[in-house]
Parts: sequence; structure tokens; C-alpha cells
Amino acid sequence: MAKFNKAMDRDYFKKRDNPKWNKKGPQLSKCCGENLDDEGMNVKNKKDWELIEEYIERRLREYSSTTSITPISCKSCGKFLRYESVVDINQTLGYDEKDN
Repeated sequence: MAKFNKAMDRDYFKKRDNPKWNKKGPQLSKCCGENLDDEGMNVKNKKDWELIEEYIERRLREYSSTTSITPISCKSCGKFLRYESVVDINQTLGYDEKDN
């Protein structure tokens, strides 16, 4: 039976949905150490992958000095972690290879 006159916060619902939930801190995945409560993007999800591709394409068009962008994700669960970019430093600083 439910307890009355008790605050219903995020912890209440996490505990209700997952009896093994630990209030000491966020539960982290075993594979990549990311917070399981975070509903971030996943490269295995078709819609998320399309968003990742659109973002990369837009950035490559906006920043001509960026030569490539790599989406980094967990190899085990597919959780998207970050982007890594390669930038042409000569183009960024305005140098031309002919000048050297």
C-alpha cells in the first residue's frame, strides 16, 4: 500500500520503477560508465543516427577548416558519447602551403 504524506520526487519514481535503484548516486552502465537515467542518443537507433549525420553534414558545410568529424559511441551498447573533429590548422590560421 502506498504511503501517504510522502514527497514524490524523482527518487520516488526511480525506486518505484526499479526496486534495485540506489539512492547513493546515478546508476552507471557497466560497458561505458554513462548514467543509465540519461536518455541520450544511440547510434543503433535509426532516427538518432540520422540526427548525427545531419549535424555532421551541417558542421562540415559551416566550417570549411574542419576536414572530418567522427561520432564516438560505446562499442557495446551504442550510446553516443561525443564528436571528434579534425581541423586543418593551416586553413584556420590563414596560412597557405605555398607561403612555406
